[in-house]
Amino acid sequence: MTQTWPILQNILDLADDATWAHALEVSAETAAVWLKGVRAEEVRRIYLTGCGTSCYAGEVGRNILEQIAHVPSQAMHAFNLGQYLEPAILGPEVLVIGISTSGSTEAVAKALAHARRYGARTLALTAEKGGAVAEAAEAVVLTGGEADRTPVKTKSYVQTLLSLFEVAMALAEARGLEARRAYWRSEMDKAAEGTRRFLEAQREEVQALVEAYGGAQIVFILASGPNLGTAQEAALKVIEMAKMYCEWAELEDFLHGRYREVDQANPMILIAPQGRSSAHVLDVLTVNRYVGAPSVVFTDVVSEGIGELATQVVQMPVSLDELATPLLYITPLHLFAHQMAIRRGWDPLSRRYDDIVPHRVRYGNLAAGLVGGQRL
Repeated sequence: MTQTWPILQNILDLADDATWAHALEVSAETAAVWLKGVRAEEVRRIYLTGCGTSCYAGEVGRNILEQIAHVPSQAMHAFNLGQYLEPAILGPEVLVIGISTSGSTEAVAKALAHARRYGARTLALTAEKGGAVAEAAEAVVLTGGEADRTPVKTKSYVQTLLSLFEVAMALAEARGLEARRAYWRSEMDKAAEGTRRFLEAQREEVQALVEAYGGAQIVFILASGPNLGTAQEAALKVIEMAKMYCEWAELEDFLHGRYREVDQANPMILIAPQGRSSAHVLDVLTVNRYVGAPSVVFTDVVSEGIGELATQVVQMPVSLDELATPLLYITPLHLFAHQMAIRRGWDPLSRRYDDIVPHRVRYGNLAAGLVGGQRL
C-alpha cells in the first residue's frame, strides 16, 4: 500500500478550487470588517512581519500592497521588528500586519504588541481568530488556512497570499483607488486553474528533477521582483523537508561574487515568469552555460534563449500577470522539496534533530541542562 504523506496531501489540496475559494471568502469578509475601523487614507507605510514561511509571504505581500494599494511597504522578521524597529517611526500612519497561520507565533505577537504600544495600527493575518497573534492586534483578517495542521506549511502559504491580495484590494478601494478587483480575481482564478493542471499533468517533470539532482549537495534558487519571496520560501522548504543546503538569492545580486560557489553538479533553479526580469534571466543562464552549471528554469514562455541555454525547462501551464505568479510557481517548488526528502530518505515532516532535542530549546534550559523539563 502506498504511504500517504500529509504534506503531499496538503499540496495536492491546491488542485481543489474549494481550497482557494475558502481563503478568498473568509479574507474578503474579515477585511471588510477591519476597514470599518481604519482611516485607510491615513495609512502612509506598511510593515509585514512574520517568521519563516510567514515572513516570506510578507515579502511577496510587500509587492502586492505597493502595486495595488500604492503604499510603501516592507517585510521584516518579527523579532527584528519587535526589538529593533525605532518607536519614533511608528504612529497612526503606520500599519503593521503580523502574519502567522497558526496564530500562536510568539515573536509575531510581541512585534504587534510593540507596534501597538507606540501608536501604530495593527492587523493580524492568520487562520486562527482566537490565538495570541489575533489577541495582540486591533483586528484580524482570516486566511482560511486552518486545515493546514502540519508544522511545514504549504497550501496555507498560498492561502495567505490570496488573503494579502484581498487586503490590498480592500485597502486600495478604501483609499479611493481603482483596485481592479475583477482583473485580480481573474488572475487568481487562472492561478488556481494552472495549479490544478500542473498537479494533474506535470508532477512527473518535478520527479525527473528530483532523480537528476537527488544527490546534490546544495540547490540554488534565484528570482527577482514579486518572486523573491517565492525563492525564499522554496529554499526554506528544501531545507525543512529534504534536510539539505539550499540558498536563495536575487538574480542580479547573485552575479556579484557568489559564482565562486557554483559548480557543475549542483543545480540552480530560476523562477522566471515572463516579466521585467526576463532579459536578466538570460544573463544568468549565459554565465551558467559558460561555467557548466546546471540550470533549471520555471517559466511560462520558453523563449529561444531559454530553450538554448537552460539544462531543463519546466513550462507552467498558464501565463499570469507577474504580480500573481507567486500564487502558481510555489507549488511545483513545494512539490520538489517534498519529493527530494523522499528521494534522500527523510520523512518530510521530521525535524533533523528530533531524536536528540525533541522540544524547542531555549538558552535558559540549556544553561540548566534541561529540555522540556527533563535533564539532558
